[in-house]
Amino acid sequence: MKDELKDYRKQGVRLFLNGNPSTPKCIAKACMIAEDGGYMRDYTADEEGRIAKVNFEHIRELPKNRR
Repeated sequence: MKDELKDYRKQGVRLFLNGNPSTPKCIAKACMIAEDGGYMRDYTADEEGRIAKVNFEHIRELPKNRR
């Protein structure tokens, strides 16, 4: 994942973690240690349809009794 995110950055894609600017290293680490859920990617395209921004948003799992 870290290498994929580095490639995005080289292409000028902005990376965010929970709405804040971030780095490939921080995002990869957060995704690996997320215990109470995971991270969902949200892609934003530019005017030409190319990926311009990727935001990783933390998604919490619902307790078993609320599913």
